[in-house]
Amino acid sequence: MDIDQYRNFLLSSISGAHLGSGGKEVICRCFNSSCEDYYDYHSKGHFYIEIPEDGMPSRFNCFKCGYRGVVDHEKLLEWNIFDQDMAEELIKYNTSIRSNKSINDKYFNRKIFKVYNTLIRNDNISNIKLDYINGRLGSNLTFNDIRRLKIILNLYDTMNENRIDQLTRNKNIVDQLDQNFIGFLSVDNAFINMRRICKEGLVYKSIDRRYINYKLYDKFDTTERFYVIPTIIKDIYSPKPIKINISEGPFDILSVFLNLRNQEEGFYISGVGCNYFGIILYCLEVYGIINAEIHFYPDTDITANKKMNTALNSLKDIRLPVYIHKNMMDGEKDFGVPLDRIKESIMRVY
Repeated sequence: MDIDQYRNFLLSSISGAHLGSGGKEVICRCFNSSCEDYYDYHSKGHFYIEIPEDGMPSRFNCFKCGYRGVVDHEKLLEWNIFDQDMAEELIKYNTSIRSNKSINDKYFNRKIFKVYNTLIRNDNISNIKLDYINGRLGSNLTFNDIRRLKIILNLYDTMNENRIDQLTRNKNIVDQLDQNFIGFLSVDNAFINMRRICKEGLVYKSIDRRYINYKLYDKFDTTERFYVIPTIIKDIYSPKPIKINISEGPFDILSVFLNLRNQEEGFYISGVGCNYFGIILYCLEVYGIINAEIHFYPDTDITANKKMNTALNSLKDIRLPVYIHKNMMDGEKDFGVPLDRIKESIMRVY
């Protein structure tokens, strides 16, 4: 691949892009629509794209949100800077360096880790967390249901069952994540998206947010951190469109799955912290879906609606049917509530 041509392509295709590290990196605003940097038009950028050398891939990393991976032709499409000639060059280059096993295993392998989720310790905390989930959803889920839905009640249970000894955060932090958070296992089983269930101000400041990502395994690519409820799709080639349901928070998508859609067939995805358009491309490419409908379930949060609108602009060229669902019940801002507190409104966009 012509490295100078690649560098010039990035500079000319990305608004506000500039060089860093003596021309070894291109710096711009983040492409992840969940990141604050994405919407900060005055920012000089926290997103770094490496110009490849010595047989290394072109890696990208956002120092603000942790969005990280390898640039390939699919990323060009996701970032709306697709160019056929450059896509072909990237395909050839990445194919050539993947012959190096260590490079391939670390940067290109879309590995799905095998994580067991059968152990739930029988104590008061586990029962309090189960009651919290059922209270949020108006459900009667059991511990067996929790396991089936890839929900992690206690972080240490999962680590102990899978013999994960190495902590990726300070032990005091992990102790509080175990005690005060509920987790949702990512689609690749490498990350746990953790939801704080205690009041603000009771945990360390660095994790005193609604959602925190905890890394179970040392995986370079962080673009598959979203939560997908396990379902069975019997026929991906069916003439009946497969519905890709996307919400921001995991409780929203759980309520959609359990309450609104009554566990009907389809994808149910919580995209908290991830790019919605990238999630849709993932479903289409990885699972080979050729006939799909996109269903968004946004809340009233400004950033979540900006993310949805960004995805809508990107979806225009794909020409898939898109529907927007909103909870019009007075006093409610999203779908993460019991069924009797949902008044659903549906609007078709495309």
